[in-house]
Amino acid sequence: MPLAVRIDPAPARGFTAWAIGVWILLLFAALGAVQYLQHAEYSYLAASLVVFATCAGGILRQAWARPVLQVLAVLLAVWALVSGALMLQQWGDFDTARQHAQAQPQLGEVALWMIARAERTWQVGLALKAAAIPLLLGLAWQLGRPAVRAQFRPRPR
Repeated sequence: MPLAVRIDPAPARGFTAWAIGVWILLLFAALGAVQYLQHAEYSYLAASLVVFATCAGGILRQAWARPVLQVLAVLLAVWALVSGALMLQQWGDFDTARQHAQAQPQLGEVALWMIARAERTWQVGLALKAAAIPLLLGLAWQLGRPAVRAQFRPRPR
């Protein structure tokens, strides 16, 4: 019995900038899943696993994943905006904490060091949220373009 061999090679995937965004989103979802599992935040864990699975579908260019990724990118951008606004409400809290620590000399330099470290972590988190908003909205826009839409293949029936 002769073997059926496919002679025409599968088309090579070219470089696509949107795929880098999906990979980064996948890595952040995986990191979030590990952290949420460690802290027993199961609703966040479930959400990060949904993002993880959808990103995997997007990387494999499954047609079902494209619109879901668009919605997730917009939702995550809105979440970054809202949580960033809530973080900005804590703007003066570090100065207040520093004043309280300086008023109590028994706390020493360790308290000031911890406050400075917490403030740097807060600043980095806020900067990451500010950078994520346009990137996520750009990803959602890219996934809606006809040229990108054509790169996704429907599920075989």
